[in-house]
Amino acid sequence: MKYKTVIIGLGTIAHYHVAGLRRSERFDLCAVCDLREEAATDPLWSDLPFYRDYSQMLDAVRPDVAIIATPPAAHYEIAKACVARNILPFVEKPLAATKEECDLFFSDEMRGRFVPIHHTVYGPELLWFETHFPLQNIQSVSTTLVDPYVDAQGRIEEPYRSLCGSWMDSAPNALAPILRMVPRLEDVRLRHKLDESSGLPYMSNMAARYKETKIEVTIIWHPGVNQKETEIKADGKHILINHSKQTVQIDGQEVFRAEGDRLTNQYANFYRLYPDLIPDETMLKEMYRIIWINN
Repeated sequence: MKYKTVIIGLGTIAHYHVAGLRRSERFDLCAVCDLREEAATDPLWSDLPFYRDYSQMLDAVRPDVAIIATPPAAHYEIAKACVARNILPFVEKPLAATKEECDLFFSDEMRGRFVPIHHTVYGPELLWFETHFPLQNIQSVSTTLVDPYVDAQGRIEEPYRSLCGSWMDSAPNALAPILRMVPRLEDVRLRHKLDESSGLPYMSNMAARYKETKIEVTIIWHPGVNQKETEIKADGKHILINHSKQTVQIDGQEVFRAEGDRLTNQYANFYRLYPDLIPDETMLKEMYRIIWINN
């Protein structure tokens, strides 16, 4: 089956969706939508029908799949409109900007009728690692994600404020791989540092455990730095997975390296493998329980 597909929201991440879609023979991108008229001229999709009203596009095109790549505050409204038209929404992380709207994704109306996107689990380094090194006795997992979303004074830059801060933006991508290693987290403790100009966190830390396994996630928005890695101690080995470089080291020796752009590879693998690795409802609920634990 080939899925007739549209994209709603043409920001930075939409470019990676398009790159991934065009490396797949299973999805046919046939229209795009954004509130900004100037978005229509991007050469990646300038040859496609462009809409400013997503409802109009959904009614005119009648796609099988609608990729929702808008800021999180609009996710639920658009996903609900898709479901009402029997269109399957692929929803970028996080599901929603509020706990109330996030909970609605698990209501009878929406349950099982949307696909959450957590692109990190489709990184070639993680796919290779899971295939070649299934873990048994995990002592610790530590993930650090750094993004360049603040200015030199440490203030969150205006274009990134719609992402809802460091925790909401990156926690789903940090937790998705972890929850493939352990089924749940216990004794979860969260700490945030806030940017006073926006009231949003620019630094977040989570400490937790699963039985005897220690788990830590650190998310930092830092000027000019984009670096993501996971360190695992398991089965008597020290494992370093560098998501930015798409490499795996075991006991200091590099055993895997992928070529190409990180995000392009992740989205290409998502569309190539779909529906594999989509989290089930139990895993997704656990993820958002942790995300909203201080709400």
